[in-house]
This record gives sequence, structure tokens and C-alpha cells, in this order.
Amino acid sequence: MCCLSDLLAACRSTFNIGVVMKNPFAGLKKKQVKLQFSTCGEIMIDGLPFAFGVESAGKASDKGLCVSISGEAVNDGRVTFSNLEYYENHGGKITLVKHGFSLVTKKDGKKIYQAKFTKIPITEKDTSVLFRKLTEEEVVQRLNCEIAFKVTPHFSGEDTPEVMLTVYPYENMLTGSAVQWLKVTSDKDYFLHKYSNK
Repeated sequence: MCCLSDLLAACRSTFNIGVVMKNPFAGLKKKQVKLQFSTCGEIMIDGLPFAFGVESAGKASDKGLCVSISGEAVNDGRVTFSNLEYYENHGGKITLVKHGFSLVTKKDGKKIYQAKFTKIPITEKDTSVLFRKLTEEEVVQRLNCEIAFKVTPHFSGEDTPEVMLTVYPYENMLTGSAVQWLKVTSDKDYFLHKYSNK
């Protein structure tokens, strides 16, 4: 006849009761390299420079980052880009640096614009100033941590296709990206028309 202790032992071995399993999500709580947009325009307008900036939302990295713009309108050649530039800070002096922005074909055959910045360091997010008024020095320090860019879109259609702007750190491409979907227009007076129709 079977006793209760034999039955419990059989259940433990069958259902792994009492076996400690490793949590597969334990590493996700660890601080990671992550970017977020600090500034980003509302819409891209044909021929006008479009500005955007990113800042750290996690730990520091010296592996650099990548800027890409993709979408069906990029893939089919309706929207193109030129003159990618970024602002570089040298001891308080800011200079605008031109950078290539190549149209590349990914493994899946789709085309995207991509620029690699392997020498731009990502600073650690400063959490000491989240809930208090910033001093002038702290404002300047935060501006120095921002990585700012501008690029010129080209589009001549009547519609407003969407493109995806992505800035990702090489150290954490999958979950550390800053991503924004943006419309593109050929209407150079977009804001005038938008606000005069209200």
C-alpha cells in the first residue's frame, strides 16, 4: 500500500516541486544602455533641415550609436535624405560636423538610410535632478550630454508618407533604441496652413 510520503515524493519529481528555477527575466532589471529623444520635430518638410536629439536613459557606453531612417517611402525612393550633420562639443565650443548618410540595402532587401557613429560616447543618465529645479550649470551640463543631429528630407508628392527615425546604441540595439514615426510633406508652408485652418 502507498503511503502519503511516497505520493508526495512522486508529485515532487513529476512536477519539479521544490526545484528552484532561474528567472529568465532577472537580467532585465539591470541598468542597460538606452536612448530617448530629447528633441524631435513634428514633421519633416521637403528641403528644410529637420532637427532631433537623443540623450541617455540608462547607463554609459563607449561603443557608439547608429541613426537610421526607414519605411516604405524610403524603400521605394519617394523620400530621400541628405546633409546629415551632428553637433560636437569640444570643451564648451560646439561645432557642426557633416557626416555621410548612406542608402543601404538590408539583408531582407529593403533600403534604409543609415549613419554609424562609433566614436560618440553615450553618458550615463543623471537621475539626481529629476524632481528639483535645475541650476544654470546643471542645464548646461544636460545640454552637453545631448547628442543633436539635423538632416534634410527631399519629397515632392502630394501625400504625407511616414518614415521611422531610429537612433540605437550598439551596446543594446534591441531594447535601447529611440524610435519615432514621422510624416513627410512637400508643403513648405505646412505650419502656416496647419494653424490658419484652426
